Amino acid sequence: PVGVPPGGPPATRRVMTVVRAAPASKDLNKNVQDAIKEAEDTCNEKGTKSKDCAVAWDNAEELLAEKAHKKAVEENDPLENFCKDAPDADECRMHEI
Repeated sequence: PVGVPPGGPPATRRVMTVVRAAPASKDLNKNVQDAIKEAEDTCNEKGTKSKDCAVAWDNAEELLAEKAHKKAVEENDPLENFCKDAPDADECRMHEI
């Protein structure tokens, strides 16, 4: 084939960096609490049947779903389980992006 040196293609080396997801942050927990408080306040002011009340609860529910999803991913991540036992392994190094 064209472009292939005699003796076969050159050896290649792949390098992969694994970046683990951060655990559910305190910021997310605070955002959930703030959204629930805002929904309660909005519904008390505008009424429980108002569009503003529904939107405020939708926002709170989205944050709760995000928190639940992050927790589920953390609990079921085989890499997380491996890194609990071998935190010094190359695969477990944390990299700032």
